[in-house]
Amino acid sequence: MKTKNKQRIHFSLILLLLFALSPGVYADTMKIAVPAMAKSKDALISKETGRAPIFLFFDANGHFIEAMENPAKDQQGGISRTVITLLVAKGVTLIIAEDVGDKMKQALDDHHIRYVINKGAADNAVQVFIATL
Repeated sequence: MKTKNKQRIHFSLILLLLFALSPGVYADTMKIAVPAMAKSKDALISKETGRAPIFLFFDANGHFIEAMENPAKDQQGGISRTVITLLVAKGVTLIIAEDVGDKMKQALDDHHIRYVINKGAADNAVQVFIATL
């Protein structure tokens, strides 16, 4: 086999391994935030991401970590900026929300935070998402 072909095969195998391992690496480092109506892990997902009263945080395995009041819930302007600051400080990589407005979508995209639309109980939505990995 020619050296050039061997190099291509090696390169292809390395890429294949990287892509095959990517979901696992992402899942191990994933931290999930859910805008919610209450502090319990089974609280309903809030209809508004930026004005949700509470943010619930889950680890990559779907285990509940903590609940925190949303510092932007009563804010007049700059809601997306305040929420993003909180999410980044908490190391969030994914948000599961019932709805995400245009400004929030842009802010999440700018900070490489993935978002998924779902509704219902927060803990159930997290488990459903994790099952798709």
